[in-house]
Amino acid sequence: VLVIVIPVLPTVRHVALVRLAIRVLRLPEHGKTGRTQYLVHLLLRPMTAMRKTLRKTWTTTLLFAILTFVSGCEKALMDTDPKKFTNREIFESLWNTVNEKYSYLTYKDIDWDAIRAEYESKIDESTSSYELYKVLADMLYELRDGHVNLYAGFNYARNWEWYLDSPQNFNYTIIERNYLGRDYWASGGLRNAFLDGKKYGYIYYPSFNSSVSYMGLVLDRFKDTDGIIIDVRGNGGGALDNAHILADYLADTKRLTYVMRYKDGPGHDDLSKAFEHYSKPIGKGFKKPVVILTNRSCYSATSFFVVMAKEFPNVTVLGDLTGGGAGLPIDYLLPCGWQLRLSTTRSTDAHGADFELGVEPDERHDMDIGAMGAGVDSMIERAKQIIDGKS
Repeated sequence: VLVIVIPVLPTVRHVALVRLAIRVLRLPEHGKTGRTQYLVHLLLRPMTAMRKTLRKTWTTTLLFAILTFVSGCEKALMDTDPKKFTNREIFESLWNTVNEKYSYLTYKDIDWDAIRAEYESKIDESTSSYELYKVLADMLYELRDGHVNLYAGFNYARNWEWYLDSPQNFNYTIIERNYLGRDYWASGGLRNAFLDGKKYGYIYYPSFNSSVSYMGLVLDRFKDTDGIIIDVRGNGGGALDNAHILADYLADTKRLTYVMRYKDGPGHDDLSKAFEHYSKPIGKGFKKPVVILTNRSCYSATSFFVVMAKEFPNVTVLGDLTGGGAGLPIDYLLPCGWQLRLSTTRSTDAHGADFELGVEPDERHDMDIGAMGAGVDSMIERAKQIIDGKS
């Protein structure tokens, strides 16, 4: 395998890929399979004819080889002296990386050249590291992307406007005290309980970094209910593999549920061929009504889950537009040692609609503030009505 790997890592460009591979292998967002496939895609781009076969056959072996290679030279690749680089060089490195690697400049109608002119004038060689960080952070803020960050040790840049200006539409205290109760099951990451006797099944899933391996058991537990409510409000994402698995448990048949393209060149619209994702039923699936509750804090893997689940005929999505986050992020190392994180893919639903800015619910619903005062979650109560109407 190293005979295969080494020839595609001879240049500075590929050394940079190994640098970012160090970070990719540590990140939870894509799950093990997603990280591996993305890394294989990046490293094997020059080997177009062999790429498909290698992805299917050599993923595990290749990952082991990469891990061995990376573990031996991580320190050599990542130890960088900031004093060796000028502020201008650091600015140029960040600007060029975004210009060539970020996947949504065209989609969001961002004039990156104009942004460069605006922010470049704010720095010179007398600018302190803190001031330089602030200029770069403000420039990245213009991308309007929760997957874009700049890690400088003393702080990290982020843009969370996708949910901060929206209604919260969630109150876990009400959920815990009046719906889950004292004897709910904690099945891996799935907190689940019966509602109204055993009329409805309720599942609260706060993070896609938590296991969904007990979903089959939970669905069997709820097999005699009229339907289930899956609450992913406030779920900021996590492992994409878990989103795939959770959707597969709900699938009625094999269905195309989303399409992904990778940034594959320096041009703003240089994207790879489409990689289609199909959801496939695990076991018998769940044929009864399912209502998924969303709010603006649903992001990244959660948006993928909602996009997939919307394709199933027994599923209704209730609540607010999700926060989006359809671009899988990857990290790049700036000359000064700061870490730049960018969205480098573009994804659409099965019908070609990009969901980077959010997934629309089937029915909009905001929590009733007055009902909250009485300990009632109006979204859960509306979900019960939807199930009643379909049962």
